[in-house]
Amino acid sequence: MKKIILLLLLITGVVTAQNKEYKHSLSGIKKVRFETNTKTKIIVGSSNSLVLKNYKHSHDDCDNCDHDGDHDNDHENTHWSNNHNKKIKTKEDKRKGLTAIYPGGKDNTNGFGFSVEKEGNVLIVRDLKSHFQRHGIQLELPKNINISVDTGNLGSVEVEGFTSEVEANTNVGKITMKDVTGPITAHSSVGAINIEFSKVSQSSPITISSSVSEIDIAIPASTKADLDIKTNGTVYTNFDIKIPTKKGMKNISGTKKIQSSINNGGVKIKLKSSMGNIYLRKK
Repeated sequence: MKKIILLLLLITGVVTAQNKEYKHSLSGIKKVRFETNTKTKIIVGSSNSLVLKNYKHSHDDCDNCDHDGDHDNDHENTHWSNNHNKKIKTKEDKRKGLTAIYPGGKDNTNGFGFSVEKEGNVLIVRDLKSHFQRHGIQLELPKNINISVDTGNLGSVEVEGFTSEVEANTNVGKITMKDVTGPITAHSSVGAINIEFSKVSQSSPITISSSVSEIDIAIPASTKADLDIKTNGTVYTNFDIKIPTKKGMKNISGTKKIQSSINNGGVKIKLKSSMGNIYLRKK
């Protein structure tokens, strides 16, 4: 019976840690700028608030991560006491009565490890912990709020379900977006970029670039667009794209650049990869 009770207490503690979150009202906010150095997932929430949650990893994602995503795990002093000739293990949190301080700013998220500041109608959220201390974060935001996310050297970006302007920047990590409309601005130095549009906004240009990796874009077949595609790799598409020639002469330059229209033209879509292939698909 004692073993069952201890197991239930352990499970309850894990669930509580995994469900830890921080909320911030977005009243008067038109854009959220998020800066971190970890894997970031951004999904549509059910309220006009920013909700931060620790990313829930599978066992394959992180076998050695602690349950609340915080790797500052040297927080406990272990004591042993005797009770009826039995040793009882007790733990004391070494952080009790102390406040964490960070070189990047003050944590004003109730110990969640972020700095939140408002500049005009922009909410700036900075992760104060390092990549070694945090193993992923999830954001919930209204689907129509503009988003800018930068995951630094090691983080990746996953975005789903937004009808607003989205800017994403990574170095090594990949960028993945699903069910978005744009405008989209996305750049990754090394990571691959995969974006699936539910429809394509005609309000502002779309710019997607990668220094090394491939770019894979899916847009509705009826999308009106002016394409500007540049790569040293190969471009693959199932759109009917006509390549203009200059007085019958072929382009033999090193960099392949394609400028063409689909469905009589529309919003400008610029795709650029210095080395990777580019895939433009009909959805």
